[in-house]
Amino acid sequence: MKKTTLFKTLIEADEILIAPGIFDGITARLVQAMGFKSGTISGAGISNSRLGKPDFGLLGLTDNVDQCRNLANCVDIPLQADADTGYGNAVNVFHTVQAFEQAGVAAIMIEDQTWPKRCGHM
Repeated sequence: MKKTTLFKTLIEADEILIAPGIFDGITARLVQAMGFKSGTISGAGISNSRLGKPDFGLLGLTDNVDQCRNLANCVDIPLQADADTGYGNAVNVFHTVQAFEQAGVAAIMIEDQTWPKRCGHM
């Protein structure tokens, strides 16, 4: 079953889907090894671990997608990625969706806010 189909099945199931946050290969493999059926790629986690910076929008689309591709390739469970604000206008969002699809993630979340983004937990 494709990861996108599996993810849809999991979110439509009667039980609550618990998808712990991951940001690198070790956390992705730990989540899978612990038996979780899915994981959520943390944009803040990627920004913190790759750049050593808070999630203030410094991580660009390419860096985000590259890390998500690495994570999707190292586990068999479906992953949901943080696609920030979609990285621009409607045309950019279309491109963003395609980039994450090609990276192999099962789903993305896009924040409904204006640029510059405001990190909710900072």
